[in-house]
Amino acid sequence: MKTKAGLTVAAIVVVVALASMLLPAFSASRTALKPGWDLFSPEQDIEIGKRLAEKVPTQMPMLENRRVDDYVNELGQRLAAHAPGYKFPYQYRVVNSPAVNAFALPGGFIYVDRGAIETVSTESELAGILAHETAHVALRHGTSQATKAYAAEIPAALLSAWLGSNSSLGSSAMQLTTGFVLNTAFLKYSREDETQADILGTQILYDSGYDPRALARFFEAMEARNKSQPIEFFSDHPSPANRVERIMEEVEKLGGPEPGYKEDSRKFHRIQDYLRKLPPPPKDQKPQG
Repeated sequence: MKTKAGLTVAAIVVVVALASMLLPAFSASRTALKPGWDLFSPEQDIEIGKRLAEKVPTQMPMLENRRVDDYVNELGQRLAAHAPGYKFPYQYRVVNSPAVNAFALPGGFIYVDRGAIETVSTESELAGILAHETAHVALRHGTSQATKAYAAEIPAALLSAWLGSNSSLGSSAMQLTTGFVLNTAFLKYSREDETQADILGTQILYDSGYDPRALARFFEAMEARNKSQPIEFFSDHPSPANRVERIMEEVEKLGGPEPGYKEDSRKFHRIQDYLRKLPPPPKDQKPQG
């Protein structure tokens, strides 16, 4: 049997089959990433994160505004639904600081400064910041860095024995959190960590339906601003070389933005306007470290 175009049904079946075989190849072109060496279990990441999260309000002023927190958490959950690996109980909160910054604790506890929300141009750029921090959690960079810090101080024989004792490891992790201040072991990322978070954050943006180029646009705008006024984000997140170029390379691997991608929303701009009308952040900000 032939179609009007002259192709046999069998030929059409072959073409469809070949197309279905090629699709996975295209979707697999994204950069593969996975967590590095880590002495801690994902469950311990959560326990550590919970203990650290309890200390955050004692060291930083929280916005404590339900409308803004709910919006940011809703946006974060949309992104977290596409975070690979262990399904951490992600939650997102706003710090009442004019800084343009964000940070993530192990286990899914993510914070963004009020100044970042007020500064970005679009919802997709804010989503890019949150996706970057979500990537740090998914790749378990916090406890991986703590693992490296332990390994540098503990003799190999003791470290080997320690690996076999989850109770000892958990106890030591809890001791670490006792004297925790922001900008210590769990928040010290390498440039390689930052590159990975940029790449995975871009993938999360793409999978969530946002313009995957948004993270690159945020960094371009902040780098330009950083020349005249230092941006805190760059002091806490060591900037890898060719950052924007690497993000755009990942966008190419993903096949570019999906048709109908989300760039902005009225809800974001309503929240942004609402924030700007609130009383300014306290001037006597508590130190982060």
